[in-house]
Amino acid sequence: MICRLLYVVLFCLLFNDAHAISGLYESYDAVLNTINNFMNEVLFFKVFYVPFVILLVAFGYIFLTLRFKFLNVRMFKHAFAILCGKYDTTHHDGHITHLQAFVTALSSTVGLGTVAGVAIAVSMGGPGAVPWMMVTGFFGMSAKFAEVTLAFRHRTEGQEQLFSGPFQYIRNGLEEFGFKKLGIVLAAVYAVFFVLSGLGGSVAFQTNQMVSILSGYSNWVDSNPWFLSSIISVLLALVIIGGIRRIAIVSSALVPVMSLIYIFGCVTIIAFNIHNFGNAFKILFSSMIDFNAVGGGVVGAFVAGIQRAIFASEAGVGSASITHAVAKDEEPVRTGLVAMIEPCFDTMLICCLTGITIVITGAYQTGIGEGILITHKAFETVSSWFPILLTVAAPLFAFSSVISFVYCCEMGWLYLFGTKSIVIYRIAVVVVAFFSGLSRDIMAIANIGGTLFSCLALINMTALILFSNQINNEVQCYLNRLRNNKIN
Repeated sequence: MICRLLYVVLFCLLFNDAHAISGLYESYDAVLNTINNFMNEVLFFKVFYVPFVILLVAFGYIFLTLRFKFLNVRMFKHAFAILCGKYDTTHHDGHITHLQAFVTALSSTVGLGTVAGVAIAVSMGGPGAVPWMMVTGFFGMSAKFAEVTLAFRHRTEGQEQLFSGPFQYIRNGLEEFGFKKLGIVLAAVYAVFFVLSGLGGSVAFQTNQMVSILSGYSNWVDSNPWFLSSIISVLLALVIIGGIRRIAIVSSALVPVMSLIYIFGCVTIIAFNIHNFGNAFKILFSSMIDFNAVGGGVVGAFVAGIQRAIFASEAGVGSASITHAVAKDEEPVRTGLVAMIEPCFDTMLICCLTGITIVITGAYQTGIGEGILITHKAFETVSSWFPILLTVAAPLFAFSSVISFVYCCEMGWLYLFGTKSIVIYRIAVVVVAFFSGLSRDIMAIANIGGTLFSCLALINMTALILFSNQINNEVQCYLNRLRNNKIN
């Protein structure tokens, strides 16, 4: 099958044949579906009709929230003060400020997972998936705090920059417990899945949806999707070569703009359909617990909501810990508290607005498996020109998400293979971005991304639960010093 795909690609490039291009779409999508089906059969089994990994992640979110005694509520005000620069100094080691780390990590999550991903969650599990995403975002704040705190605690100075991540604290943490070999193996397995998730998850999904939302304005562009894929791939290559500093600069510029545009669009749509708000609210929460609702009832909504929330917020996945590990600070807990705010914004705010928007307009009933096009239809209910806001915001969402997540995945590649071969991963990113833009099966791409992220969460969440005592000790030490005014 892969040989057939390569043959069709070569034929397309040489002759630009329409039948060959159609074969390229079919071959690429067939490869995606084959990979996804294999992964689901091998890695996932169900307990009471729910995949085990989903149950583990849900348990981990709740366990960590209780273990830290609702730190996500108690310390939210303090976390916001840190984010605003109250404790910033120039003498701390690091490459970027807390605000830059926050925006860079947020740009990885406030991508199309919070726009198209919500629409896909509703397609898979019904409107009840949206409230489950909100609940997941609230408890996911504790997981985001835990993984960033651990990563900062275990960060080391590499050849060119500070370095840390789940592979680092999984290996070191298990070694501290006397399981050095197990730590090496699990860290390597995590790093492999992490690298694959960057390609098959973030890059594939975001690029595909960028092409989808930018299409429809030119017949020539629509008949030659390689044109948009090529532009996106080239821009992606130019940014990721610059490393974390350039990514932080680009993200700092894109995230506030795209967020404000998108929030304004959603609020406007809700205002235009305010007469349907009560009914939409009823649909969302009744479907959340209705066993007979569309999409498999409460079980379907629960599974779709948590899986897409993992993809949207990346809480428990471990990617944010890599970005925050290079922040200018010396306090692991302080860094974790800043990261804790992210699920509150990307999942509890952006995903919530998206969910209300597509339900209040009835757009969720218009199609299954269309991803961002469902959100596009919701924007059309205001005016024929109103989707232009989505057309502007969505590519910015997607592009910032890709460059930030690719940087994180590069750290996984460096952990496995070192710096000399990093160009290979960057080439793979550009190639996958190009071909994913040509794909017509968004559900296949979304399912692979969800599966890969769930695998990461399975490994990382187990580690967070195992190391929760270490994290809690850091928390208690920090809180004691904070009460005694001994924090710099």
